[in-house]
Amino acid sequence: MQRLTFPCLLALGLVSVQPAFAEGAAAPAPAATAPAEDPVVARVGDQEIHRSEVVEAYKTLPEQFAQIPMDAIFGELLQQLVDRRVMAIDAAKKGYGDDPEVARKLELLKERVMEEAYVSREIEAKVTDAMMKAKYDKIVADNPPEEEVHARHILVDSEEEAKKLKAELDKGADFADLANKKSKDARDGSGGDLGYFTRERMVPEFAEAAFKAEVGKVVGPVKSQFGWHLILVEDKRKQAPPPFDDVKAQLKDMVAQEMTAARVDELKKGLKIELLNADGSAQRPQIAPAQ
Repeated sequence: MQRLTFPCLLALGLVSVQPAFAEGAAAPAPAATAPAEDPVVARVGDQEIHRSEVVEAYKTLPEQFAQIPMDAIFGELLQQLVDRRVMAIDAAKKGYGDDPEVARKLELLKERVMEEAYVSREIEAKVTDAMMKAKYDKIVADNPPEEEVHARHILVDSEEEAKKLKAELDKGADFADLANKKSKDARDGSGGDLGYFTRERMVPEFAEAAFKAEVGKVVGPVKSQFGWHLILVEDKRKQAPPPFDDVKAQLKDMVAQEMTAARVDELKKGLKIELLNADGSAQRPQIAPAQ
């Protein structure tokens, strides 16, 4: 019975740039001796692979693997890096590094890495707690707290059945016990407990009745697309925003994105930028729509 339109504070899409590996890239030069905090974890010929490389590979894994501890898949990641290094060494011997297509891909990769380094050092490193707190306060101010209701319900197929159960409740029957015995969705023994919810999470008929009801009183029967409901409101409150410390990571990303956009706009002022059509032809001037 819950809708999928539950508004969530700070639920904004954030774009992150992940490092990539160029196919056929020339093999890197042999590394110097690793410091103690970044030990050598494999050797391929006269080249070394450091723990930091495994860490970077772990960071690029798809989201579904992000919950797996790195130590649990360290061996698999290291083996992939070894295999890649083996092919890169052979590709370098065969002169792939001089191939124009490979050189183009390496240049694109270099550009992405430079962008990532720029954002990290010029933008993210300058994001302060004060900036994040100001952003947090603005979001909270722009999103007034919604009212929430904590309710239980009993769901049955007919109005007649609902009225019979309402009569039992009026005589003193326990709502939770009756919900466990009679409600259509009583599968978990929760006594029909729906927890706290905002108006948008429920179908209109249910929400209208629940938010009008007095705390501690049973209302209904209420008809919805799911059947007939009896509703017991247990509490009402204003929805609290998430604590500042719990959303600092999201806030940092949001502030950094805004700072990056502003920096890019500023940097563009000193450059001549020309945008062309997809086929490389000159961009035609846009004609204003007729008034």
